[in-house]
Amino acid sequence: MHILLPGPTPVPNAVEQAMLTAMTDHRGALFEEVQTRVVEKLAAVFGAPSGQHVAIFPASGTGGLEAAVQNLLAPGDRVLAVETGLFGRRFSEIAEAHGIIVDRLEIPWGQAFDTADVLSRLEGFAYRAVLLTHNETSTGVLNPVADVAAALKRAGSTILVLVDSISGVPSIPLTLEDGIDVVIAASQKGFMCPPGLTMLGFSDRGRDAVLAKRPGRFYFDCTPYLKGRLPYTPAISLWYGLDAALTLLAEEGEEARYARHRQLRDIVRAYATAGGLTPLVADEVASPTVTALQLPATLNPSQWRKALAARGLQISGGLGPWHDTVVRIGHVGYLDVADLWAGLALMAPELPHPNAALEAALQASFRHQ
Repeated sequence: MHILLPGPTPVPNAVEQAMLTAMTDHRGALFEEVQTRVVEKLAAVFGAPSGQHVAIFPASGTGGLEAAVQNLLAPGDRVLAVETGLFGRRFSEIAEAHGIIVDRLEIPWGQAFDTADVLSRLEGFAYRAVLLTHNETSTGVLNPVADVAAALKRAGSTILVLVDSISGVPSIPLTLEDGIDVVIAASQKGFMCPPGLTMLGFSDRGRDAVLAKRPGRFYFDCTPYLKGRLPYTPAISLWYGLDAALTLLAEEGEEARYARHRQLRDIVRAYATAGGLTPLVADEVASPTVTALQLPATLNPSQWRKALAARGLQISGGLGPWHDTVVRIGHVGYLDVADLWAGLALMAPELPHPNAALEAALQASFRHQ
């Protein structure tokens, strides 16, 4: 089965092989070497000052969002949550579940937030933090989170900047050096690993806030990790896989990685538009990792996806208000142009204009050479 999903994504053979490494004592010398390598490599990806600014939990990305809330916020704190889709709303709901006072800035689905609007909303209230989504997986929108963070940093603001980049980093540029206090990622997307790990990178200010020991956390307490300890048994095999994946990412290089994902995005958008599908996000804010497409009224998303699965291709359905009219194509992680073409070729017979789609995809491929 060929998959073009926004997650889980294909896993390289080197990562699969690494996960077959014999089990070991997670407090022994052998695993200590792995632990040191992984946190230092992740620190480099996040732009964190050191490995003691990284926490890795055995959880999905949602667990990472909850960990960020628990470690940086406390009941009664007030935050501004900027929602551009389903996962921005999830961040808000997690905060509310922990007694945080949440003010929402709701952006229409398919649109990115405006930096000036966010900064304007942050004025006049004693906000503890702002909750931002870097790459909104439900809509395929890329938000200018670095612009907001940089503006707050220049102004000397005390507002903490919490960023969900679960479908962003390491496939889309973003680092803590932009003025972000915590960035949350997950293993099953751009990191090319199976689901099961969430990774958090903290700035100096974010780390200091964690170590101040705010109440209301136990399993998701980041303190031990930021002091170089593992408080309980980690997902050892996944750590081995992540170690191998981070090596592959470093070998490719970040600029090549960013360019590859932009190329994949442009191919999908050209292919879909010519083939009779409608991208729902403007070019200038289109995600390099996932594209949401509206189907013609003659096609039912659920039935269409079943037909594609029968041909050997998995893509994602729409979420929230887009559930009944939209599909999503993932182009993230361990995927190159040849892999993408293989998936698009399987999809072509199910399109209203298959030949036009393939020709447009070919032209888009050439534009990036």
